Amino acid sequence: MPGRILALVGREGQTPPSSPKAAAQLIGALLRHLRVQQGLHLSDVAEALPGVGSVPTLSRCETATGEPKPDRVLTLLRHYGADDEVLAEAEALMRRSRGQEWWSSFPDVAESLHSSLFALEATSKVIRTYQQNFVPGIIQTAGYARAVMTHFFRAQHDPQIREKNLATVERRLEMRRRRQHLLDQADAPAFEALVAEGAVAKEVGGVLVMREQLRHVYNLAENKPNVHIRILPESATRQEDPVHPAMTLFKPYSDETGRTLYLEQRNRGGEFIADPGELETFQASMDDWWTKALSKRDTLACLQYYIDRLTDQARGVII
Repeated sequence: MPGRILALVGREGQTPPSSPKAAAQLIGALLRHLRVQQGLHLSDVAEALPGVGSVPTLSRCETATGEPKPDRVLTLLRHYGADDEVLAEAEALMRRSRGQEWWSSFPDVAESLHSSLFALEATSKVIRTYQQNFVPGIIQTAGYARAVMTHFFRAQHDPQIREKNLATVERRLEMRRRRQHLLDQADAPAFEALVAEGAVAKEVGGVLVMREQLRHVYNLAENKPNVHIRILPESATRQEDPVHPAMTLFKPYSDETGRTLYLEQRNRGGEFIADPGELETFQASMDDWWTKALSKRDTLACLQYYIDRLTDQARGVII
């Protein structure tokens, strides 16, 4: 996510923009910041770049009172000496300001929380997650995801809300499938998932659904070079657990700039944390527990054990 840009315009520690308006405002704030940093007035810029726009036009760019035009914004950024990273982030923000990200096709089911998560995923170089209760959403099969969503929606006590939510399951599954394309792209982020053994030992959706899910996880763990999945064995958590049962860290750079953490509250949305001081506790926990996870070879062996057990159950064998 635009961690460099957030830092440049004085918003370090805040979560990135997920709505078109917020993205446009961030572009405007960046333009103004860089111009002031160069000691320039709007009239100076208008005179130096006569083809870019008048003073009122440049002012509207900075206040986000109109849609930012890509050519104009990039010309201004280059004039102000923006580096390649800032230019790349600005281009991503402009796509967001025009509602051109893939999740803009799902306004009926992509709530603001989802949009923020997808925005973070789309611009991260590293995504690290710990999941205690479920397989991470971005690697869930359709059957598994359907079972998780259906179970939750059916628990809703209001029958009208329950029926409304159940009616959106297939649409939400389509959105999840689109989300999963992220890991197949040429510039896909490194995805590091630490999954508690209890999550793979469950039979979410039944024997066949869970076996399909574990086979999918096995295939990703064994064959996808940017996907690193490790099982945290039950023996490691007999006395204590990680500091939160569902946490995901997004890193847009190889360094620590612009990190954001998402803490998922089961069935109650979640919370974003971008303050570096507060975030360190959770990152340290994930780093520590990663060292207690099974190796890749042992993770694959663990997954195969549960796959075989489910296969035997599917055949009617009592274990």
